[in-house]
Amino acid sequence: MVVVVTVGRSLLLAWDVTAVQEEPWRRLLQELSYARREEEYMESRRRLGVSAESVWLVPKPTGGGMAVAYLEVLDPERALGELAASDAPFDSWYSGAMRKLFGFDLARLPRAPGCKLLFAWRDGGPGEREAPKTPCPDSSAR
Repeated sequence: MVVVVTVGRSLLLAWDVTAVQEEPWRRLLQELSYARREEEYMESRRRLGVSAESVWLVPKPTGGGMAVAYLEVLDPERALGELAASDAPFDSWYSGAMRKLFGFDLARLPRAPGCKLLFAWRDGGPGEREAPKTPCPDSSAR
């Protein structure tokens, strides 16, 4: 199961990676840095309005772990919609590889039902502490 959370201009995805899936997934991510794929990847992300993307694996002692992907994107919902409708070769290849490996379609993921901010801190300088903007109707910075 994958969890998708959109907050403002941020998109967070998290899903389980089994020990069997870990190595093929690492190879897939490495392929993104190969010259041809790197250019296609950058073009895809720019078209979708993604300005930054980070991916982590939080390992389990038994192998595999929890994948966490964070994207900074102008409009997360639009980006996901455009990815779903895209027939660009790179988008099709990447979505297909993720679907084959993990069984989900990146462009058609269910969204988390609301969110609740449990903790936030930002250094606003001496004497200033700014509460974060509340992206969800039920969010609280307390």
